[in-house]
Amino acid sequence: MNNRGLSLFPISILTLLAGVSVWLDRVTQQETVVKTDKTRHEPDFTADKLTLRRFDIHGKTQYILVADRMVHYGDDESTELIRPRLDYLNRPEPVRMESEFATVSKDGETVVMTDKVFLRRAATAGKPESTLRTQRMTVWPDDERMRTEAPVTLTQGTTVIDAERMESDNLVGEVRLQGKVRGILYRNLLVPKP
Repeated sequence: MNNRGLSLFPISILTLLAGVSVWLDRVTQQETVVKTDKTRHEPDFTADKLTLRRFDIHGKTQYILVADRMVHYGDDESTELIRPRLDYLNRPEPVRMESEFATVSKDGETVVMTDKVFLRRAATAGKPESTLRTQRMTVWPDDERMRTEAPVTLTQGTTVIDAERMESDNLVGEVRLQGKVRGILYRNLLVPKP
């Protein structure tokens, strides 16, 4: 029996060594797991003097978005724009919308412009210049829609209208003013054609 125990001793030592070797191999081969702190809202990249062009299905420029600075946050995939300007070019009268600050949704389909939001539509034959002023505007650039729950002031030539809320669809040419709406409307005198 003593000889039998001595013959099992090397086998048990080899088994123990093999087990320790496998364990050491697994411990040293594990990939390092990078832990990210999702509670920290820090930028993962920035860009200065950003210009983004959107083309329609025919290859013509639909709009241009320009910003002094863009900051992207990886924790929630949000994007902030400093001094954004949005120019719609696919219409007879150019339209520019600008503000001091904006946030862009994760999918890039919604832009919320805040602080001194200003929209200007250039004058065309038979239509005077139009402007809009508010403090906050949600814009869907691809659909050319916008909405605000903040008070707005609209002007067209000498006409001035104030409203508590507004919705607009530029593709169908519809503006809905809501809440208390007040203003002074002046008839635009059409210049006769020669």
